[in-house]
Amino acid sequence: MRAHSKNTLSLAIAAALTMAIPNTVLAQKTTVADESEVIEIKGFRGSLIKGRDLKREAVGTQDSIVAEDIADFPDLNLAEALQRIPGVTVTRDGGEGRRIAIRGMDSNFALVQLNGMDVLGNTDTAMDSRSQGSRDRAFDFNLFASELFNQIDVNKSYSANQDEGGMAGNVGLRTAKPFDYEGFNSALSGQLGANDKADGTAPRAALLLSNTWGNLGALASFAYSSRKSIEEGVNTYRWRYRADDNGENSFYGDLVSAEDEAAIRAGDVLAPRASRSSQWGNDQQRFGLTTALQYKEDNFDLTLDVLYGELNNDRDEFHINPRGNEGSMSYGAGVTVNEVVIEDNVWLYGDFSNTNINVESRVHQVETEFSQVALTGNWTISDRVAVHALAGYESSDLFVKSLKVYTERHGNFSADYRNDIMNPVVSYGQDMTDYSEYWLEEIDLFDSYNSTENTTFKADLEYDINDTDTLSAGVSFKVLENSTAREDIKDILNNVDNGADYAGELDDSFFFTVSDNQQVSWAVVDAYAVLNSDYVQSNANRSKETSVDITINDSTNGVTEETTNLYVQYEWDREIGDMPFRGNIGARYYKTDLSTEYLADDVVNTFNRDYDGILPAANVVLSVTEDKLVRFSVSENITRPSYNDLIGTPTVSAEGDNLEVDGANPLLDPYTSTNIDLGFEWYFNDVGYAAFGLFRKDLDGYIIDVEQTMAYSDTGVSLSLLPEGFSGSDIASVSFSTNSGAAFIQGVELILQRDFDFLPAPFNNLGVTGNVSVTKGEVDYYKDGEVSGTSDFPNLSDVTSNITGYYETDTWGARVSMSYRSNYINGGAVSGQQDYSGFESSAFWDLSAFYQASEDLKFTIEGSNLTDQADQQFSRLDNVDRLYNVTNSGRTFYVGASYQF
Repeated sequence: MRAHSKNTLSLAIAAALTMAIPNTVLAQKTTVADESEVIEIKGFRGSLIKGRDLKREAVGTQDSIVAEDIADFPDLNLAEALQRIPGVTVTRDGGEGRRIAIRGMDSNFALVQLNGMDVLGNTDTAMDSRSQGSRDRAFDFNLFASELFNQIDVNKSYSANQDEGGMAGNVGLRTAKPFDYEGFNSALSGQLGANDKADGTAPRAALLLSNTWGNLGALASFAYSSRKSIEEGVNTYRWRYRADDNGENSFYGDLVSAEDEAAIRAGDVLAPRASRSSQWGNDQQRFGLTTALQYKEDNFDLTLDVLYGELNNDRDEFHINPRGNEGSMSYGAGVTVNEVVIEDNVWLYGDFSNTNINVESRVHQVETEFSQVALTGNWTISDRVAVHALAGYESSDLFVKSLKVYTERHGNFSADYRNDIMNPVVSYGQDMTDYSEYWLEEIDLFDSYNSTENTTFKADLEYDINDTDTLSAGVSFKVLENSTAREDIKDILNNVDNGADYAGELDDSFFFTVSDNQQVSWAVVDAYAVLNSDYVQSNANRSKETSVDITINDSTNGVTEETTNLYVQYEWDREIGDMPFRGNIGARYYKTDLSTEYLADDVVNTFNRDYDGILPAANVVLSVTEDKLVRFSVSENITRPSYNDLIGTPTVSAEGDNLEVDGANPLLDPYTSTNIDLGFEWYFNDVGYAAFGLFRKDLDGYIIDVEQTMAYSDTGVSLSLLPEGFSGSDIASVSFSTNSGAAFIQGVELILQRDFDFLPAPFNNLGVTGNVSVTKGEVDYYKDGEVSGTSDFPNLSDVTSNITGYYETDTWGARVSMSYRSNYINGGAVSGQQDYSGFESSAFWDLSAFYQASEDLKFTIEGSNLTDQADQQFSRLDNVDRLYNVTNSGRTFYVGASYQF
């Protein structure tokens, strides 16, 4: 079992904070009833007020987003709403927010909970460079329409009564409940949208019905959306050093200097692996349904929540690029080089004739299903004792079917990086839409699935020691199961790539034309039409069946985590002199039993282990004046390894007496962190507040990829995979992830929110809310088993900011928002190709406006990505950023109406 070395120290520090303030100093807080008139403010301003009040009343560092009105969340997408919170950034897919990072730590480090339960839901991205098919602990926020939710809480500091696992923060999603409203309520909304790159319209619809009958209430909400998107651009899938393999003969001849020729032969010239024009199209359907039954008395309530969601993506993906032995350098038999430019050992321009030009046509079908059933209860047994309990089950299933068809032809090609290393000019010297010139080159097919199930039981007991102090304790038990399977059929047809002899086998009926709207149009194929054609099905070269069918019972890898938690927490709400002083101190114990399974040689291998630890936490808030307060928090937390790191069928090989193991590592421990937060907040007028915060996280056990040696029996890999002549006591060279790194993140957050009510009418209806975060982070990296330096923390932008300007009256209003993040890295080194990959800085502009035609009827207009901000991914080598993948997804606009009655 693993214990944390810092627990004793942290517990002592946290305890001292409380023990240093004796009861003689902590005077009981006097409560004065506020009999002032309560005026309900709706709309965006009302949402800001509710979020501000939740932040003010929280003990730890918390930010909240509350629905503007019934079934009326402030943004179209949950991820895009969260990016308005200080320190929260978003990654996008097809122009839509998908995942979040909190204070520079990616979504694997955020614990997302839905109606009190941990939620693990993965969709799939179209791009390999965005971790397509990743198997991690992240939550994809594009799973659900925002209309299904009425509140999001982001807790950036940690307390003992919170579930562990989110060292970046805990994100709480809450669906609406019947007793959130009085009596009968309903809301109906509809929108129609369009994207300037995609054909067709994008409808959205939502309906909420809610009613209460005495102590009983019921609510149902429904949301549906459909959208088509096109993302297009150019990519290289990295740069690399490659040597001229053309033998004794000079390939470039007199086109390059003798020095450049020598550098090419030595493998010292850096060139793009491809200069590929690409288009990703997506036809997305999203459906969500929530129901809630609630029984409520003065001292007891019981709620049954049922949620179901589907997200289906039918993607078409098309690419065109030269295919030679050296990518864009186009070394290959029969290729003529017309012109080439190499500067400082970097390939910048080439013009070629008679090179192979390859086209990939892909159909990628992705289906995600999510369901949750949660029963929660609260019972105030007496004036001093209360019980809270939850029992729930949820599941998430991701099914992926992919078909790739490669066609090829000969032709002329050029790529020019001289003016902009991130935006080349790519040209073809012939009509690339001429169907008759293409032949069939390769067919690939795969199916995969990823399934997650979560069963949770929780119970908490609260005891009010007196009017100001509360002691709480709780227990929880979770069972989380993840399983995955994949089956590939690679190159269904053998020995088909025989050039133009096959060009006539596919007639014009299989082809159509696509364009990247910038540089080239090209011919692609209907992938399933080719797969099902007589030519493929009856071809003598067909070596494999052309259908794949995976069921959920065919799991090849699996993880089961059983976690038991116990916590105790002491809370107080007192005064130091005449200054209100409140806080909590506690500790949480966790024990996780881990079982991993993988399939090798048709045998299921199982590895079991457990680990445990104690997580102390303390949070205090001192109101130095009525409107100004200071917060301080110190805690420890963990994040468990991703499933990709924990499990996967390992590879065991031997070369002579050397034994090598490559694969996942079921022995991984969680990441651990020590966290400190310090903040100052000033609240003024009805809406306004300003906040300043400092934070630092020190991480131990950071998971990195290293090579190390150990006894084979200590790797956790089945002895059945040992080659003949080896035993478990033999020393193996192991290449996999391990808890060897240390890292830190520290930063400052600034927030300002206020109305301009001091201005003369009509400008007094103006307002602004904005924030900026400046963050720094580093992580150790290893070479040859030793720390050899540090790198930037992955997914961490040094500067992030959000600003929204709004104008709002009772009858109409508008707001414009900007979200900015500076560049960041997200991928590691690839030997001889890159030091890092990452994304350039970006700024996304959105707008929203409404007109309240009557008390019940409202018209809206919304626009996102108004400037068509490019998504620019780079490949960095020797501190120079070069093109990896740059795409644009277009602007999207919605018009709509909502009616409440």
